[in-house]
Amino acid sequence: MSEIRQYEELGFHAWPAAQVTPLGDWIVQLTPYYPSKRGNSVNVLDPSDDADLAQRVEACEALFTAQGKQPVFRLTPLAPPALADYLTARGYTPAGGSSVMACDLRENAFLKVPQPRLPLRLVHFREDQEIGYSRISGDFHNRPAPQIEGLAEVLRSIKQQKYVIAGFSGAEPAATLLCVSENGYTGLLDLCIGEAFRRRGFAKALVLNEMAQALSRGDHRFWLQVETANHAARALYQGLGFSTVYDYIYYCR
Repeated sequence: MSEIRQYEELGFHAWPAAQVTPLGDWIVQLTPYYPSKRGNSVNVLDPSDDADLAQRVEACEALFTAQGKQPVFRLTPLAPPALADYLTARGYTPAGGSSVMACDLRENAFLKVPQPRLPLRLVHFREDQEIGYSRISGDFHNRPAPQIEGLAEVLRSIKQQKYVIAGFSGAEPAATLLCVSENGYTGLLDLCIGEAFRRRGFAKALVLNEMAQALSRGDHRFWLQVETANHAARALYQGLGFSTVYDYIYYCR
């Protein structure tokens, strides 16, 4: 469980919420300006912290209601076993899940041979340039303007070393990628290939490049989160030597 908690804390730092309210080992994260579940969810960090479930759930719900949001519970193996049943009885249903996957960079076979030339030109966005990345990402995902600014604000709030990158094919944006490094661990928080540039091997090339960069700066682990239903991405990461550390699932109503 200590390893899971370590990855949870890395995730909290790498994708920080605007408001964090601890209720014992129940952590309520809220981000009014950006709608990601990651930054708007209840996360429990101790499976034994299950006293007064009804009162704790109601207290969490009240915090979401005050922000005009529907409550979201993110259940990892650190959640009390009884919580899923209680939420189900209260009208919550599973709403998608993901896996945290990781690999040891020092033992990765792909990094023991010379890397091929990267097929994209990379642009690194420095501090106060996050809006450039957010606009490209927004175009890929058809986000409205407030969400584009909201994502930029999330990026600005990251305190750890971050690598905010866009890949260009000629003059056209083809990919976005966000990595965050902390204490020897590099996390891949965002990777998107523009629709016109998919199925060309760009995702694999970008991930391998960032793995090599992480190893060169002294990091020893590379981790990421991938949706359970995204079979193509899971196959890609498994093929690159990643294995599942743990799974989690969202409950919404």
